[in-house]
Amino acid sequence: MTTNIVFIQAGISAAGIVIQLYIAWRSRKQSAQQSEDTLDMQRLVSHRATAAFVADKRQKWIDELRTDMAFHLALSQEIAWKWDALRSRTTLRISQEAHDDPARSHRILQEAADAFSVENGARDREHQERHFRITFRLNPREPLHITLRTCLGDVRTVLNKLQGSRTDADAKALMERMMTLIDQSTTLTEQVLKAEWDRVKQEVAYPEALMAKIPKPG
Repeated sequence: MTTNIVFIQAGISAAGIVIQLYIAWRSRKQSAQQSEDTLDMQRLVSHRATAAFVADKRQKWIDELRTDMAFHLALSQEIAWKWDALRSRTTLRISQEAHDDPARSHRILQEAADAFSVENGARDREHQERHFRITFRLNPREPLHITLRTCLGDVRTVLNKLQGSRTDADAKALMERMMTLIDQSTTLTEQVLKAEWDRVKQEVAYPEALMAKIPKPG
């Protein structure tokens, strides 16, 4: 009888130890899970904050590109129209005053060019500066950006050619080319802006995907 009591007490003690060990293990597991959940929440909050920061910078980039392109294309049209108007006025004046005198024709051309250069110089510098500013904003590795950069380079080329156009046919062809380039630039800009806006929405909605793209230090 005494032996049975001893066995029973030993069994109860062993069971108590097992229960205590189970409770301790369960407590550690819950604590570890809570720590992991806390880290996951902190990571999610950090990722969302980073995504919001990136989205804000990208939105600023979008707004500034839209403003720069609108001004640049309007200035491109203005310069082209002014060169074409100058050529028309000068051609008319030569026909009325030069009377087939090459020297007189040259003087008229030079006078018109000198007068025009004063006001056009500032416009052209601003146009070139804006051209570089926009070009530096565009990514040289993205197809849409590459095409837009090329289009803007062609705009500069046509403006330079317009300065040297002497015939109605040349001027008309260059003006048509300029209007085509401006239309193409407008369409490309809209596509670039839409692609960037879609990227903003993706980054805000899926911050983990954004973080996976950011290179790690080292």
